[in-house]
Amino acid sequence: MKTVDIFLKRIKELSGKECEFGFLNDYTFKSMTLAEGRFIIEPQSINSRTIGINHRKERNRKLTLYYVISNDVVTNSKEVVEEIEGLLKEMEKDREILSEIINFDYYCMVRNAKEDEGDLTGLVIFEVNLDIKER
Repeated sequence: MKTVDIFLKRIKELSGKECEFGFLNDYTFKSMTLAEGRFIIEPQSINSRTIGINHRKERNRKLTLYYVISNDVVTNSKEVVEEIEGLLKEMEKDREILSEIINFDYYCMVRNAKEDEGDLTGLVIFEVNLDIKER
C-alpha cells in the first residue's frame, strides 16, 4: 500500500487539507459533516496480471477520493470545483507520485446531498475515481 501512502501524503501537502484513509460510509453512519473539509481515500480494488515471458507483474489499483464541503449561501462552489481540478492537475505532474506509478487516470463527479429534509442547501460531495497503474 505504498502507493496509497504516497497519495495520502501528497494530497495533504498539495491541498493543505487533511487526507485520511477510510470509507465514506463510516462518516455517513455517524454524520456526513464529520467528513467536511477533508479528503478521504477509499480503497476499491486491486488486480494484477502477468506481462511477458519474464513474468513481470502489472498492478492496477482503483481508489475513490472524496471531498465534502458545506453548500451554504456563503460558499462559492465554483471556486471549490476549480480548486479540486487544480489539485488533480498538480497530482498529474507531481514527481513523488509519478516515481511510484506508471500513470493514473481519473473521473470526477460532483453531487449535492442533504442529511435531512430540513437542510436547505446540503453538502457538496466530490467523488474522484482514480485508476492507478503501479510500477
